[in-house]
Amino acid sequence: MAIRHDRKVSILDVMGPVMVGPSSSHTAGTARLGRVAREILDEDPVAVHFYLHPPLGATYRGHGSDFALVGGSIGLSVDDPRIPEAIRIAEQMDVDITFSEEDLGDVHPNTVRIEIRGKTREAEISGSSIGGGVIEVFKINGFQTRFKGDSPTLLLFYRDRPGMISEVTKIIAEEGINIASLSCSRKQRGKDAFMQIDVDSPMSEAALQRIRAMPDVEEAKYLDRIP
Repeated sequence: MAIRHDRKVSILDVMGPVMVGPSSSHTAGTARLGRVAREILDEDPVAVHFYLHPPLGATYRGHGSDFALVGGSIGLSVDDPRIPEAIRIAEQMDVDITFSEEDLGDVHPNTVRIEIRGKTREAEISGSSIGGGVIEVFKINGFQTRFKGDSPTLLLFYRDRPGMISEVTKIIAEEGINIASLSCSRKQRGKDAFMQIDVDSPMSEAALQRIRAMPDVEEAKYLDRIP
């Protein structure tokens, strides 16, 4: 069942210079989840569908999660003063926005699945706003992961084969960059796979191009800290 989002908001919905209000879990965190989806899409969206876990679906309008999610998905940062007007801005951009409820299982109450589509690309994430503006994305384009957006991160989509991890990490090491954490998942041996590498410092465009040029790499996406 579609959920309407025709609420009116005012500038009083903004609490302080670094996040939207009235709740950091329901607004600052959800704005960052929307922003993650937009960064992974990597182009202006034409349609975004938000599937809200029932506890969030029951409170999202009163706590400002609607405009926060939309704001992030169209590229606004948490502290952007336009966040409360995000739904209107999205309409002006001709972005089709839809909200509905979906039982996402045994997850945090403030969890959402976001399907976002641009003119040439589409992406999907599932994640939770766990309090204080902190997020945890646990699925990206069907792959299990743990992404918090608090450090520079390389997201790599590739065909599973021996040596891929060592080849990627060698390029990063040659840049003098320290790897903070690395995780991999795959859908089937020798088929589509995913790697997340959190690093301590930004990666250069040259390093990214080397990784993108590797055999069997479908896409290498670098995300800086999510504002």
